[in-house]
Amino acid sequence: MTAELDKAVLLQLQFTPLFTGLADRDMRELLAGAEVRVLPHEHLLFEAGCEAGDFYVVLDGHVELSVDCDGRRSVVEVARKSAVLGDAAMFAGGGHLTAARVLSGATVLAIPAATFLRRLDERLDILLHMLSTMSFRLRMLIRQIAELKLKTTAQRLGSFLLTLVEAPSGRAEVRFPYDKKLVADELGMKPESLSRALGKLAKVGVDSRPDNLVVVADVGRLRDFCVEDDLG
Repeated sequence: MTAELDKAVLLQLQFTPLFTGLADRDMRELLAGAEVRVLPHEHLLFEAGCEAGDFYVVLDGHVELSVDCDGRRSVVEVARKSAVLGDAAMFAGGGHLTAARVLSGATVLAIPAATFLRRLDERLDILLHMLSTMSFRLRMLIRQIAELKLKTTAQRLGSFLLTLVEAPSGRAEVRFPYDKKLVADELGMKPESLSRALGKLAKVGVDSRPDNLVVVADVGRLRDFCVEDDLG
């Protein structure tokens, strides 16, 4: 990494759960040998079952995580900016649980797993910090799974759209960041169910327009709809 790029990457890592709260000096030490890679559409970062030689932080773009179920690919998640990929395989040993495929191009930070683990062996304080952040991520994942079971399809889609909205209130315009079929897979629904969910969201001021554009008339109203009968 160049000095200029290194500084920008370190700043972005401050917003990545695995590295949040770490001093620049500690991150530089952990990232020895790491490199920024600009990857094309459909590039395969790793396959399920493969050993974790590197793990990754998504700096820009999207990466699809999927598993093979009886010959059919099932999308587990679409990782976005600041997501960490492959860390579970690195910490637990063995192979990756999912495959990771780049969507429409992505920039990632590739971190050598062996070097990273050796550095952690010398820094128990950093290791404990990372365990706490991984525990938080696990709780969030459990909550997401519960929401898939308890929320309606419209609420799930509404919650997804809210993750794309920057304004806390008022009117907002967002675009689906990738193909709607992939969005449906990620949310655990069929494409036709997503279309019906968009129709239901129209009643709370969500207008689906051409070119993947979605206009939210009132962000607060959509948020209230998505938390109705929520988990608390």
